[in-house]
Amino acid sequence: MVHAGHTHAHEHNYLIDDDIISANERKTLIVVIVSSAMMLVEIIAGYLTSSMALLADGWHMASHAGALSISYLAYKLARSKHLNGQFSFGAGKFIPLGGYTSAIILAIVALLMAFMSIERLFLPVSIKFNEAIVIAVLGLIVNFVCALILFDKHHHDHDHGHTHDHNAKSAYAHVLADGMTSIFAIVALTLGKYLNLLWLDAIMGVIGASVILVWAFSLCKETLWELMDGQSKAHHAEDICRFIEATAEVQVCDLHIWRIAPNAHACELVLISTKHRGSVYYKTLIQEKYHIDHLVVEELLR
Repeated sequence: MVHAGHTHAHEHNYLIDDDIISANERKTLIVVIVSSAMMLVEIIAGYLTSSMALLADGWHMASHAGALSISYLAYKLARSKHLNGQFSFGAGKFIPLGGYTSAIILAIVALLMAFMSIERLFLPVSIKFNEAIVIAVLGLIVNFVCALILFDKHHHDHDHGHTHDHNAKSAYAHVLADGMTSIFAIVALTLGKYLNLLWLDAIMGVIGASVILVWAFSLCKETLWELMDGQSKAHHAEDICRFIEATAEVQVCDLHIWRIAPNAHACELVLISTKHRGSVYYKTLIQEKYHIDHLVVEELLR
């Protein structure tokens, strides 16, 4: 029985050496600062103008700032040399953990905003439309700027072959969703002002909360898959199995592949062979076709 893989002396610096992750960390910090400032403006203005749509957008911005703060913390922990030396496959799991935690917070905020908006439907109050519209437009501009900061053309052009960063992906999707709730607020406030549709503000608050909840559920499901070591969606186990059986004329009896960092995978393979070639042979064969960072092969002779 022979094993091929990394020795204990190997350092799992998958994130420390990843320039894209480093750049995403810096972008996230900038957006946290910008969105936190805008969050305070929108929430205060929402209370002063009695606009639920503006409050929904402000709290959405708050959830956005909170989620990105967690993402930034996850970057710092995942890129820690000390922590990478303490975990078997490095500290890459901090990335989906940060995304999952953000998703839970977003879901809670969405439910609270929906409750407040529904309550406002039955207990309407007067709204200072002019002030609220100005703040909502400013919020939309800030969302647009944040989207430009986070936009990664490299990621959009090559979705499967490169860094799979949940924090960057979720942050960008969240900024887009935040921009959409800003548009909802502007539409509700404008129609409310000129057509006297006061109830529309609360309805848009509910819609904005629903957008957050849907996004939170999607992110929660995606990050939980990686936290639970679900089979990789970038490299399909069936494809690797067929490749190795057809190329090396062996029988694969067990194969597991999962993501251990945004741009790193681990794979464990057990195969049955009638001719001893050594696990290094199979490791080389697989890595010529698939990018796998931590590969363990067990060869059994029939």
